[in-house]
Amino acid sequence: MRRVALIFAAAIAAFTTASAAEKAMTGTQLTELLSGGITIKLGGPGMGYSGELVLTADGKGKGEAKTEDGKNTFVLEGMWEVKGDTFCRRWAAFDDGKEVCETWIIIEPNKVRVAVDGKDVGVNSWD
Repeated sequence: MRRVALIFAAAIAAFTTASAAEKAMTGTQLTELLSGGITIKLGGPGMGYSGELVLTADGKGKGEAKTEDGKNTFVLEGMWEVKGDTFCRRWAAFDDGKEVCETWIIIEPNKVRVAVDGKDVGVNSWD
């Protein structure tokens, strides 16, 4: 019985460690993912918003996101680049056109939690 309890405890510890092991994408990973151009899905069901963003190989981005209730649409257009281990963007009509650098934290193979200055700001995914 004690052995079963130890195995069960080890299994729970392994599961907990895997959940806590979310890691930020490195600059190399971001570059490999984005450098050829990609379409990113923004948000999704239950996130309060959804949309799509096309990032091109020449560092341009264009797309939009809508609130879940459909009342607000945000146009995303401007430039992007990988700096260090962050995805940095400058959208003309968003964040006053200022550069914002995001940390992408892997939560599934093709899905990341997006953080800015340590605060979660959204979720991105791709095919």
